[in-house]
Amino acid sequence: MDAELQILAPRIVEIRRHLHQYPELSLHEHATSVYIAEQLDGEGIGYRFAAGKRGLMVDLGGTDSVSRVAMRADCDALPILEENTFSHASRNPGVMHACGHDAHTAMLLGALVALHRAKIPINVRGIFQPAEEAGDGALEMIGDGALEGISSIIALHVDPNLPVGQAAAVAGPQSASCQDFVLTIIGKGGHAARPHLTVDPVAIAAALITQIYQAIPRHIDLRKPVVVSICQFHAGHSSNVIPDKAVLKGTIRSLDNESATEAKETLARICGGVGASFGAPVLTQFERRIPGMVNDPAVTAFCAAAAFEEFGEAAVITTGAASLGAEDFADYQQRIPGCMMRLGTRFPGQAVTPLHTPTFDVDEQALVYGSRLLLRALLKLDDTSC
Repeated sequence: MDAELQILAPRIVEIRRHLHQYPELSLHEHATSVYIAEQLDGEGIGYRFAAGKRGLMVDLGGTDSVSRVAMRADCDALPILEENTFSHASRNPGVMHACGHDAHTAMLLGALVALHRAKIPINVRGIFQPAEEAGDGALEMIGDGALEGISSIIALHVDPNLPVGQAAAVAGPQSASCQDFVLTIIGKGGHAARPHLTVDPVAIAAALITQIYQAIPRHIDLRKPVVVSICQFHAGHSSNVIPDKAVLKGTIRSLDNESATEAKETLARICGGVGASFGAPVLTQFERRIPGMVNDPAVTAFCAAAAFEEFGEAAVITTGAASLGAEDFADYQQRIPGCMMRLGTRFPGQAVTPLHTPTFDVDEQALVYGSRLLLRALLKLDDTSC
């Protein structure tokens, strides 16, 4: 498999660059899915499209009835205008692979093709998942049978904080639960010169944001990290007209269910109080809460052992605090044991460019490392009953 990966290395880079050039947002990954299918067709590897031709599943090894290990990669992009100027920068204005999903997909494709070419009889399922950024993709794939006959699941996520040649496999909580919300303030519009004849939803929104940022930290135990952020504010169309409605969108992140529930209840209570004080209804809408990602200790131990073989023990992180970011890989882990590893992708001698930023990039030398790490972990898990 290592020999096949060395042959495939330029192609893995080519795949990643193509995906980077033609990113697609969550719920729109049709061309991306077709491109992945074309790569599999070229190798004579069978696959099955998920519903709506967004996402694919690939089974290698024995029959569908046998137990398999799954390897998952996400393939959607973000609504970000790329500022990189290299030749494979995004050609879809306002859409960018700023979270490394292009690399994830290329690494999984490389691993599956190498395994297929090497003709090693390992029972594995490759899952190319859409809509991770929307938080719906894992549940979509599960609904399409992605976990049927699966004993455990692994994945990689690029980490721009780690240099190429390092990785992390940490057991326990790794990401926060995530619950998005929409707050709609119903006011009464009118002329900007006569605010006393209106119920100004912009003024109410300003007071509401201040109350949220002040009150929630005072209601939650500081030993239980919670982050509430307002990330969108929409109101009005003119500089001299007070609108009749304002809409705020945001997110709650927490590492435990109790504090997440408390933050949600406090937010709803603040909305009711601020709305009552201004005489305007504040409607609250809470989206599905994505659970926190928790790496299974047994599966993680095998992944860490694989990383030790690939990079050496000194280059592998096995402890560390969880992130308040969210990851819908957690939806798989709610059903079967799994582990998401992190792969170093930082360029040598350069400052860290964070995920979800317009200049994000990965050192492509890491791609073959990632494919090889997936296969090493797969080999170890294939010999277990996890």
